Amino acid sequence: MTENLIYGPVPSRRLGLSLGVDLVPYKVCSYDCVYCQIGRTSETTLERRPYVTAGTIIPQLADRLNKGAKPDYITLGGSGEPTLNSDIGRIIQKIKTITDIPVALLTNGSLLMNGNVRKDILDADVVLPSFDACDAEIFSQINRPNPGLTFEDTAAGLIDFRKEYNGLIWLEIFFVDGVNADEETVKRYLPWMETFKPDKIHLNTAVRPTAESGVSPLPEATLMRFAEILGEKAEVIASYSRQKAGSNSTDIRESLLNMLSRRPCTLDDMAAGLGLHPNEIIKHLDLLLAEKQVETSNVEGRIFYQRN
Repeated sequence: MTENLIYGPVPSRRLGLSLGVDLVPYKVCSYDCVYCQIGRTSETTLERRPYVTAGTIIPQLADRLNKGAKPDYITLGGSGEPTLNSDIGRIIQKIKTITDIPVALLTNGSLLMNGNVRKDILDADVVLPSFDACDAEIFSQINRPNPGLTFEDTAAGLIDFRKEYNGLIWLEIFFVDGVNADEETVKRYLPWMETFKPDKIHLNTAVRPTAESGVSPLPEATLMRFAEILGEKAEVIASYSRQKAGSNSTDIRESLLNMLSRRPCTLDDMAAGLGLHPNEIIKHLDLLLAEKQVETSNVEGRIFYQRN
């Protein structure tokens, strides 16, 4: 049976209703970010491979759209770094032949130094890269990149991409308390923003459980102050408030609570057990955590959920 690579639509602060397309297996990534919401990367990689081909993805996507899904964006991302999929260019092109819904790409930006990667993603309507560090030390502390990556190369890749790409760039900065979350450090991002010329600057912090247990969320007021420093393009995207669950989510919530009543589970455990994508489950876990029906623990970089 072919794995289902399409998930959602799920609500997204940045993209409205987002229909996700998962391009790489779980935690295939070039980074091992301290704030990752799906846990540690056991082994980072820079090897591009056709992990999932357009021939597999497009029929699944067409089927979901034909069954009535009406997202605001089709979002390439999922369980790791999507530009590691060497078929991403063909996938984007094929999506464009079956729908007019705009294509968004969630990426950590690490492979933009590769000219082939930049060429592959030029047809995306909006690219949302991360740029969490303003220098090499912070890059190492927050992103914990593959040894083949340098801060200078990743920054140069973003500069080159901006020159070649005519679509929208919405740049995300993730702030980690004690590392890059003070006003003097934030001011050091300004020259980079002037160089990258993003259309939007999105500010985020750890509002979900993270790969490292010591990563704490910043107060909303602090991020609002950082947005003032970074200028009119900057906005806070961290979701501090929770919406109530709709009636259509009741079954999933009950299934999660039943599962977690029996034993602690990782996000991957729950996804496998319920046959859902991790990104769908996260939305329900957010509500259960806010309601204090569920709590988390961090065991060597693996995040476990359990019933309170």
